[in-house]
This record gives sequence, C-alpha cells and structure tokens, in this order.
Amino acid sequence: MQIRRRLVLSSVPLTGIAALFAVTIGNLQPAPAQSADREPIAFIGHGAMFDADGKQIVPTPEFVATAQAWYRSKLASTLPVQRRRLLEAEEKSFNVLPLQGQEKLLTDQQALELLVAETDIKKTDPRMPGKISLLGSALDWKLPEDKSNFGWRREKFNIRPELNETLKKWRAKRLSGVQSLTTNNTGQDYIDECAANDVPIPPPINRLAAPGVLGWTSRGFIPQSQQFIVGTPAEIRSYEDNKGVCIALPRYTNSSLSTVFLDGVICQSKVSSKVCIWDNQRASPPSSGNGVGFSFPSGTEIPIGVPAIAGGLYQGGGKEIEFGSGGVCTDCHAGENAYIIHPDAELENASGTGLGLTMGDLSSILPMFAPNRYDPIIGASWPKNNLSHALPLVPTGCKSCHQQGDAGRLPHLSSAIPSFCGTILTQAVEGPSGIATMPQGSAGTMASSPAYTNFKAFCGTAPSSGPSTRGDPHLLTTNGISYDFQAAGEFVALRNSDSGFEMQTRQTPVKTSFVPGPNPYTGLASCVSLNTAAAFRLGERRISFQPVGTGSARSNDPSRMMLRVDGFETKIPAGGLNLGGGNRLKAAAAGGGIDVRSADGTEVLVTPNFWSSQGYWYLNVEVLNTPAREGTMGHIGGNSWLPYSPKGLSFGPKPAALADRHTSLNQKFADAWRVNSMTSLFDYLPGTTTDSFTDREWPSMPGGSCSLSKAVVSLPLEGRPSIKPIERERAIKMCGLIKDKVAFEQCVFDVANMGEPTMARAFMLSLARSLERRMPFLFVPARW
Repeated sequence: MQIRRRLVLSSVPLTGIAALFAVTIGNLQPAPAQSADREPIAFIGHGAMFDADGKQIVPTPEFVATAQAWYRSKLASTLPVQRRRLLEAEEKSFNVLPLQGQEKLLTDQQALELLVAETDIKKTDPRMPGKISLLGSALDWKLPEDKSNFGWRREKFNIRPELNETLKKWRAKRLSGVQSLTTNNTGQDYIDECAANDVPIPPPINRLAAPGVLGWTSRGFIPQSQQFIVGTPAEIRSYEDNKGVCIALPRYTNSSLSTVFLDGVICQSKVSSKVCIWDNQRASPPSSGNGVGFSFPSGTEIPIGVPAIAGGLYQGGGKEIEFGSGGVCTDCHAGENAYIIHPDAELENASGTGLGLTMGDLSSILPMFAPNRYDPIIGASWPKNNLSHALPLVPTGCKSCHQQGDAGRLPHLSSAIPSFCGTILTQAVEGPSGIATMPQGSAGTMASSPAYTNFKAFCGTAPSSGPSTRGDPHLLTTNGISYDFQAAGEFVALRNSDSGFEMQTRQTPVKTSFVPGPNPYTGLASCVSLNTAAAFRLGERRISFQPVGTGSARSNDPSRMMLRVDGFETKIPAGGLNLGGGNRLKAAAAGGGIDVRSADGTEVLVTPNFWSSQGYWYLNVEVLNTPAREGTMGHIGGNSWLPYSPKGLSFGPKPAALADRHTSLNQKFADAWRVNSMTSLFDYLPGTTTDSFTDREWPSMPGGSCSLSKAVVSLPLEGRPSIKPIERERAIKMCGLIKDKVAFEQCVFDVANMGEPTMARAFMLSLARSLERRMPFLFVPARW
C-alpha cells in the first residue's frame, strides 16, 4: 500500500546558494583535468597549501573551483543515496540568484563546509576539514589570477551585504546543534585554533586604540553599586575587527586605578559564533590547578597567549586557564551571547559621572550577538553552553525579552552551572544586595512569584536525565517520578524545543474483562494501553517506527515493524545512518530495535516486543542522557502533580477526588500533549489520520469498564483470546532478576495484569540494552 510521505525541507528562504552536488563555475574558465583520486591539497601548514610534490599552491579562482568540486564529490560519495536526494531536493527549493566570480565561489564554499557537517569525515580523514576550511579563509581576500603571485593577500574581498546575510542565516539554521570545541591547546596553538575558527585575536592588554594603532577602546566603568561580583572599579574595554568583537573587563584594586588585579578577555566571532577566552588567572602547568594569577600596573602592556620575552607576563587561554584561579568562565557566561549585560546600567567615567551610554546600548554599536548561540572553545571540564532553556518553561516576565534575536535565550538551567544560578540569576532577579535588574522596567518584582520559583528549581536538577516509557505505559519523568498514563492516541512524550528533538508515542488501548489495580502515584485504578509506535524529529529530519500497514503486525517477525525516514522506508546500514547536524540512527543488536541519537545528546533505545497471545508488537522505550524536559515524560515540579503543559503551565496539585484526578490526567493533560494532523510525526495510510488511533473515552471514568468506545485502527480485536491475570506472587518470581525498584514494580504490574510471562523478558531486554549503553565495559565483546 502507498504510504503518505512528507518531505521535510528547510523553512529558511535562501538565495544565492550554489548546488551541493552539481558544479557550476559561472564565468570562470573550466577547471583542468585532474586525476579523480588525487587530492588537490596534499597538506597545509602555517596558512599555506601544498600539492603532493611539496610545492606551495596559490589559490587562483580556477584552483579554488577545481578543489571545491573535488571535495564536494568526495564528501557526497560518503552519504547514503537517500540523504543525497533529500539534499538535492532541498537545494532545488532555493531561489538562486545569478552569481559569478568570487561570490559564486563563496556560496559554493558555504555549501561545501556545511556538507562537512553532514559526514563523518572528521573521524575518517581528520585533516580534510582543515584543508577545506583553509580554502574558505583564502576567499576572505581577493583571489589572484596569477598562480605565481605568492604575496596575493593585499585586498579584502567584500561580499554583497544581502548575500552575506543570507549565507549567515543559512549556516545558523543548518549548523544549529553543532557541539562546542574542546581544546587541549595553549599559547600560540590556542591563538591559531581561535583564528582558524574566525575568532578575532585581540591586541595586548593596555594597548589603547589611537590613530594608526589597533588597540582597545574604553567604553566606561560599570557603576560599583550595580556589580554582581567584586565591588571595585571595573572598566569595559572593546576591540573590534571584521571577524567580531573582544570585550575586556579590567578590575582595579581601588579608585586610584593604578593596579589591575583581574582582567578576563572574551572574544566572540560574528562569523562562526565561536568564542575564545583569555585570563590573567592561569594554572601552571595547565592541568595542575596551581594558580599563577598576577596583578600588573594599569599602563603595562600584557600580551595575549604568549609572553613577549621568556618568563614574562601574559594572558593565558584555552587549556591553560581551565583549572586556573579565575574560575569556570562558562559557568557564569552562559546563554545566547558570551557577555553579561545590565541593560539599564549607565556607564560612568573614572570620576563616577554618567556617560549617557547604557550597557544595553553597547549591543547596538558592537556585534555582541553572533549569528548563532555562542560556542566556546574551552577545556573539557567546562560547561559547553550548547543548549538554551526551553522557552515554554521560562517565566513570562523573562521570555518576552529572552528570545533569539532579542536579549538572547537563557541557558539550560541545571546543576552544571551553579555560578550562573547562584550569582547571575539570583542577583539579577532577587537582588539580595539590593541590585536587582530583572525584569527590565520592573526589577525585583518577580522574585516571589511561583513561575520564577519553579524556573529556578531547575538549577538543582541534573543537566540530563534518563526517562522511560515501558509496558502499560509506565512513565518515568525527566526528574525521576514514576506514574501511569493510559490514554489512547498519539502524544508528545519528550521534547527539547531548543534543539529540535521530539519524540512521539502511539498508545493503543488493551481491552480487559477487569480493571487493573491502582497506580501508587496517581491513585487511579485504570484500564491500560501499550506503546505500539514511536516517531521522532531530529532537527529537520522525521523518523517513524511503526507496524506495517494500519494493523498491529500480527506476526512475530521483527521486520513487521517498519522504519521510515522522511516518509521513505529505510534500512539502517551496518555502520548506522548519518542524518546530518549531529543526528544518527543505529540498529539494535537483535530483535529489530532502533537506537536514535540526537545532536543535543539524547539517545533513545526503542525495543519491540511481541505479545504472542494477542498477536501484536508493542514497544519499550529507554531514554539516555537527554536535556529535554517537556512532554508526558517531562519535568514535574513546583506544586504540579503532572508534567507541565506545552505552554509551561502547571496542572496544579493532585485533586482529592478520584474523578477529578481522572479528568485532570486523562482528559486535560492528555489533550494538552495530544498531537494533531499538523504536529504528528507519524506516517499514515490513505484514509487514516491521527484521529484513527484516538479514543478520548479511554480509559473510562473510575468505576467504568475496560471496553472500547470506538474501533481503534491500530488494534483490531477480533479473534483474540481474553486476557487473564495471574497471581502477583508468580509475577514477582518472573520479574525477580530486575534490581531497579521502579522497573521491578512496573514489571510485576504488567505480568500480573496482562497474564503474559514474556513481558518480564521484555523488561529485562529493554533494561539490559539501556545498561549496555550506559556501562559498555560490562559487555564484552561489545554488541554495537
């Protein structure tokens, strides 16, 4: 039968982007013939390119076009055919402006660099991305026509503003979810790494800008009464070039301004969104934690990264400050941009006189917001700042400004950033020192609100968690609360609205001649359901894992569960399926399960199990390491007895009356997270929709029977034997090998009420796969 297929394309309007796979060179001369297997750039060093004979290459337009074509073909050949076709379809959806010359090469380069992100080339050939990146760096300059012109870097190439803006938007859209770089570099190596990522490299500390001199510009002093940290004079200095901006914050020992004792520098790229950090609070050696911070006279020039003379003072960076006495910079500097701004704070001169310039004004005169979320190049132990807090879970008084394109998204609150929570957030909203600055215009008014209390409570939670939905469905939330949710239909089970990850589950009712006993958390004795299908959004991709056709796959052959990607039936190759942007699919070791891996770190293990007496497949789902906190498996906090609604609202405390609990859980909560025809990620046969799998009367009100009020497509019941429960004591023995207390009780409930011994095996298989992923050293040889 024909399955409706939905192709997910980028929603960003793009112009001027060259085709990813069809090479067109505009008005340039045709590239010379070249061996198909001979790489155009053999190696690189000190910003230069060399061929296989060791001769330096001058990047003429002809050479760049030829090299781009070779690398594009090479990278495209590593992608699955389906992914190539989808990229081609996406490309054809663009309105392409007529481009020629170096602008054409720039758009080709943009497509080529994004293609790098679609592949595993960084693992299989780690030198190739650097060569491709160096091609891009050459395009910053007007390319020479003469291949003997080794001194060609004389004139910067200026791309048209409208085309440049389009390229930035496309790159930001496609690379959302790319993880931060962990560095082991120090000194000049760190400087080179930052420069290669388009981060501006600042001049020495205290070298001030002057006619003909590149240096720092003083923007004024932060009023001491509005400083969160040390209440001594703190000056804002900036340095800007064509790649971005650097901000330094020299803190003086006293009002004489004669000695600087702290001076951190943060440089942010307006091209790549990457950030590099230098500080005078280093560790020596870099990994020791032994601080070698120093103070210095306010007029002394302090070099960045490398001392001017052997043994001299300098600002450390990269690995060198990871364990230094300056602390963990990305613990406080977290969020959309790298800087902490008091929007209404008026900057002063050294005498305390206002300058008529607020800190908020700096954002309008300096590029303090990068194209994408700021992405730090830092040591491995520091928070990577790669996620925002899900906007629905942010209080209204904050979300009105703290959005992308405005004041910037807030960081993903968790125990991983205690300084942001305890210093920045607390001071800004609560103002224990009398310096509350937020919300802007009504500072301090939110401090006692339930919305803020619930929001700040995320500070005490882990940055990631491992929820689950098993059996009848027993849900474990992202903060470890176990409850039963038996409604029938398709629901958003887990979502990270910041990263583009979403999981939906199809819950199918199970007809029984009795009402199983009450769930300890809800107190409700309820008819039951089972997960019979799952679907996912991974960035721009859509995945469904569901029975063949509309029925329940009445065969114990695992192939009766079909995997589709963007509507196309898909087989996962032995090495897994790269979905681009850091998203992947892998096959389970046995039994036809799938392993879904999202760019935000989420991993989902879906294990299908066959219920032989009823003749259909159902799914157990284990989630590992997810930062997601929304959905039916989402966070339960504050005074709410259920996870928050899609708008971040509480369902309030648990009602006293069972009938009210039923209405709250199985009607209001269920309908809040129920998908519709516009939001569903599943695939449907013609004539069916999500409504075909929905029964809003299931489960029945307390005291009702467990008979279906409508025919549910996914579970035809004709010819199935009656479900007969077994004694709890027998179920306990069958589930006895399960040591996890929550999973053990879930297993006993299902085995006893469904009368199905194989459900114990299903629990153990699902838990074993989860344990294998979390603790692979226990499984030798590894089955992945």
